[in-house]
Amino acid sequence: MNLRDMVRSVLLWLGQVLLSPLLLACWLEKLAGAGEHVFTFGAHLVSLLPGLPGSLLRKSFYMATLDGCDGPGGISLGAIVAHRSAVIHRDAFIGAYCIIGSATIGEGANVASRVSITSGRRQHQPGEDPGEPILGHVTIGDRAWIGEGSIIMADVGADAVVGAGSVVVNPVAPGAIVVGNPAREIAPDRTSTGARGSG
Repeated sequence: MNLRDMVRSVLLWLGQVLLSPLLLACWLEKLAGAGEHVFTFGAHLVSLLPGLPGSLLRKSFYMATLDGCDGPGGISLGAIVAHRSAVIHRDAFIGAYCIIGSATIGEGANVASRVSITSGRRQHQPGEDPGEPILGHVTIGDRAWIGEGSIIMADVGADAVVGAGSVVVNPVAPGAIVVGNPAREIAPDRTSTGARGSG
């Protein structure tokens, strides 16, 4: 572990100390099986904090409350994880104003800003209580790139690329490039100098 990682680890620990009353309330809520009201309050609260301190506090909060959250990576301003069943693996980056449902974000995955990753395609069925969604689970593979403003409702394989503004309703194969609404696979552009765009 280098000096930078050590400093970051200490700052994340200090963040958990600072958030300890909220983290205790979240733990008690989970232990009591009382839903996710306190967790949701905490997720909204830490999403509002700007800059590096905000990013560190978001990471501290989610490391203590999600089913899994590794470091270092980053979680940007306005990003909210809606369910504690989410898992964020090491070096995953989540852009500004993303909404992450019940999902696993793979190691080194890059999620651009304003992306919505839902808890599956069928959260609400006709005639059922709309207040009780059916949570599926969506997986974003290791090193996948998810473009700006995309909506993801199905699994995305490792090393896949989802173009900006795409709506993914069917699973995306590892290494595939998909674009559009609904997202469809395209052949890679061999003429461009960069393997992947920034979107």
